[in-house]
Amino acid sequence: MNIRKRSLSKAAVVLGAAALVMGTASGAWADGDPITVKTTDDNPGGWATFWPNGEKFTVTDHQADGMRASGYIRFNGKTYRLDDANGASTGSSAGGVSRDFSIAEGTKVEIKVCLRDGANGAAKFCSAWRAALA
Repeated sequence: MNIRKRSLSKAAVVLGAAALVMGTASGAWADGDPITVKTTDDNPGGWATFWPNGEKFTVTDHQADGMRASGYIRFNGKTYRLDDANGASTGSSAGGVSRDFSIAEGTKVEIKVCLRDGANGAAKFCSAWRAALA
């Protein structure tokens, strides 16, 4: 009887841990909510946002500093780059450049953003890749 209680307790711990992991994984990938990444400089000069509902990707250059914001979106083995070089300093992701994609629902999408000095300048202050589901 004591062995059976231990086995049931171990099973409960394993199932509880699995439920926690599943809950964390689904919470990390927003279900329809937009995700945003920002450059790592002290006053983020570049933002990128992906809206899963509508598959819209927006990149915004928030500072008139001569740098451009380069946003990257990747899915299905391909990576796309979108640049905003106007230094609009809008303070929101509404003033940038956007592109709509046609991505199948449930597809894993990853985004990141960097700053560049010119179209071919080295990428600086890059965010980490962040994932969502389309």
